[in-house]
Amino acid sequence: IFLINKYVISEMLKTGGGSIVNTSSMYGLVGTNMSFAYSASKGAINQITRSLALSYARDNIRVNAIAPGYVDTPILAMVPDGRLGKDTEIADLICFLLSDEASFITGAIVPIDGGYTAA
Repeated sequence: IFLINKYVISEMLKTGGGSIVNTSSMYGLVGTNMSFAYSASKGAINQITRSLALSYARDNIRVNAIAPGYVDTPILAMVPDGRLGKDTEIADLICFLLSDEASFITGAIVPIDGGYTAA
């Protein structure tokens, strides 16, 4: 994530701006007893996202992240809305965040997890 952002931002500075969407996880927002290293790495993505958003906002570069929950996995009972996410729902959120319709959104970590992180 760090290297991708570094090189993409370098090119965006040359072209007048742009939008980046990093992929984190719901476990970057809440802990899990399954893997502390995974949660820590996703938390790091969230902080990189926020820091870059602040650093490059005046350069017309927006940096956000999505925090997907369970998608196409058999762990349905853990999702508050009772269903799994679809890959198209994740893609739709990314497309929105990259679009001009999201021009006032930067530094956001957007959970797309069926309510998991709200519980």
